[in-house]
Amino acid sequence: MNEKEILERAYLEAQKIVSENSFREFDTSLCENVDFLIDKIGSNKSIVSALATSLLKKITNPEQDIRLHRTDFENGYSARSLDTKVVTPFFKRHFPKYANKESAFLTLSTRERIKWNKNEGKNLKIRSKALKRSFLNVFEQIEDGNANPRVYLNYLFAKLQALSSKDELIFQLAKKQSGRSGVLK
Repeated sequence: MNEKEILERAYLEAQKIVSENSFREFDTSLCENVDFLIDKIGSNKSIVSALATSLLKKITNPEQDIRLHRTDFENGYSARSLDTKVVTPFFKRHFPKYANKESAFLTLSTRERIKWNKNEGKNLKIRSKALKRSFLNVFEQIEDGNANPRVYLNYLFAKLQALSSKDELIFQLAKKQSGRSGVLK
């Protein structure tokens, strides 16, 4: 299965999670960390996209340490290339409000030469310590705790779908309300 197919399958699995409202069936730690990232997506969408890119890499290459997101790290990989070629176009198609213009790896918080582990990750340029902690916790759970990256990706996409549906509902309600006054037609 290629990278695009993996993302599409995760998207379909996420639809099932949303339609069955089965969010409570996931590990508490997974939920707490991913939920926090989703709650902060308005000002930190690159973090969520970078996570999706890293999870995709781990699925396609389980031996890769996804904390090594740059080729200039020993045994690293190019997360930016994967994000630019695969993940960002996917987000533009399925989660346009939360898609980066070109790549998640152009922001200060994701492009720096800092390994995404507990030790070096504390130097990431992310203002919120809680956001940084949740982001790094996911990497620790995947790499050190041997958590399943597919489960994390499915849950992440389910939360994005739920958020996107909520955004659409709010828009439709606003449109309906403004229809009475002639705005947003």
